[in-house]
Amino acid sequence: MKHNFIIILSTLLGWILLKYLLLGNVTFEASFKYGFLYHGTALLTLSVLSTANGIRVFDKTPDFLEGFKHIAKTVMVYAIGATLSVGIWHNFLMKDATHARLQNLKLQITNNYSSEEEYLANAKENGLPSDLSLSEWITSQHEAADIFYSAKTQISLTLMVYLVVGLFMSFVASLLWTKVWGVQQIKQNSR
Repeated sequence: MKHNFIIILSTLLGWILLKYLLLGNVTFEASFKYGFLYHGTALLTLSVLSTANGIRVFDKTPDFLEGFKHIAKTVMVYAIGATLSVGIWHNFLMKDATHARLQNLKLQITNNYSSEEEYLANAKENGLPSDLSLSEWITSQHEAADIFYSAKTQISLTLMVYLVVGLFMSFVASLLWTKVWGVQQIKQNSR
């Protein structure tokens, strides 16, 4: 388990290093995408490494649930660590940049329409309800942006995504290990 912790911690530190290297070199959206791809790749890699470790540790192929628990233990710890790293990055290390990004988004929302007439014409053209005035629409969009950029929302959504992705990868890895590898192991043992 100590070995897994070192791998997980060094992988998380690698993500923070990647984010620092991307600062000023790519857009916020691209940095977000690369960070997500990094964590996704790490989840996949850890599920494969956990499977390889299980093959080495277990004397015989375990049943599906035991294999799944073996793999998911490491993958879920990483998913939680990845969520914490995202939260720390956006809400502590880059708090000012995240706040500036939110303010820029609010400015774009405010400047989206030059007049009430333009807003109403766009709502009518796109079949959107026009029961809100432009100022009410701007206020509602600002509130939505505040909610989306809040630490609680960001951490909750990130945790949900990484846990679902990690559980899925653990499921697939366990299925391959206990069903496909198990069949191969039986064939090798019967020779």
